[in-house]
Amino acid sequence: MCASLLVVEDDDTIAEFLAENFREDGHQVTTVGTAAEAVSALRRTRSDIALIDVGLPDRSGLDLVRMIRAGEAGATALGVIVVSGRGAEQDRVRAFERGVDDYVVKPFSYTELLLRTQALAARIAGRVAAELVVGPLVIDLAARAVTIDGVLLPLPAKEYELLTALARDPHKVHMKEDLMERIWGYRNCGTRTLDSHASRLRRRLMAANGEPWVINNWSIGYSLRTVVQ
Repeated sequence: MCASLLVVEDDDTIAEFLAENFREDGHQVTTVGTAAEAVSALRRTRSDIALIDVGLPDRSGLDLVRMIRAGEAGATALGVIVVSGRGAEQDRVRAFERGVDDYVVKPFSYTELLLRTQALAARIAGRVAAELVVGPLVIDLAARAVTIDGVLLPLPAKEYELLTALARDPHKVHMKEDLMERIWGYRNCGTRTLDSHASRLRRRLMAANGEPWVINNWSIGYSLRTVVQ
């Protein structure tokens, strides 16, 4: 199973080795050398799995894991494998307490790392929900159908994509630039198109359910109302 991988490794030799081999095995790979670059990459593009070194130059890789699991990097469902030269039991325990999915000690066998990565990708694919449910709002991802209070709500394609993006992480304020890039494929070109679609989507949901649902957060981004009276 092919996956989109983010390699967070400040050793250029190791990063290039992993990128070259993973690409040969059919995976998409992005490499970065710091935690800050990793957060930026995760906010810009979708990754399935991050392979993170603990000893990064700007902060610990475990701090990066904490940020990911806390939603501060925009990718809470991301699979995480630590690839570290620290192999003591307390290091591994600390990593799993932070929420990593697997831990590989350097020096490592690439074949083993590949198999562990593919196994994690398969587990992630298996737990991807067929539906997104936020209160009375249900999005059937396979059928691209939205119901609210059990009633089908037809939506234009872009409004459906906007609602789905918000519903995947309803507690998060999604930055307007990120939504523009995710739905329209570009960012930093003004947000009038997004604002218009969000306004129309809000009106449709209000008409169907009587609640605003789509919340504009101080002109910074949008979130989905998760508590409906």
